[in-house]
Amino acid sequence: MSNIKKQLRQLDVGKLKMKTGRTVEQEIRYHASILADCIMEEMQDSIYDYSNKVYKRTYDLWNSLYIDDKMRVDVSSKGTSLSISLQFSDEVMHENFFGESVGVAGILNEGYQTRGSFADVPMLGWREATNFIDNGILKYKQRVSKPFTVKFTINGEERIF
Repeated sequence: MSNIKKQLRQLDVGKLKMKTGRTVEQEIRYHASILADCIMEEMQDSIYDYSNKVYKRTYDLWNSLYIDDKMRVDVSSKGTSLSISLQFSDEVMHENFFGESVGVAGILNEGYQTRGSFADVPMLGWREATNFIDNGILKYKQRVSKPFTVKFTINGEERIF
């Protein structure tokens, strides 16, 4: 068995051709780009539709979503899985009111509520969850005929779509 594992680890699975004519890696990247587009559409509809009068938008969150350069291959006795990550860059990490570093994408997706004097101020002290990432994943699942499984990890919690 270890000889098969060794051979599989040395195999460049990403270069194998699929029925579509694309390589496995090209197919995964194609799906990742559709998923990214769906998340960005949901971001536009749920976050950037808010008319802001207090500050000038930087669009840092909009520009921070990227597809990882490396495809990951995991081989185990249970099987082989291929994955590629979509991530929000570290530029959209900010310190919250409690001095903790938090990802803006996560708090906008999940919503937030602060304590203290700003607790009742919409968009500053509290905001309802937008679920733009979850909704983007669901949109991707509807948009393609054979969608891949999507794992979404936020605040240490893994969700599988």
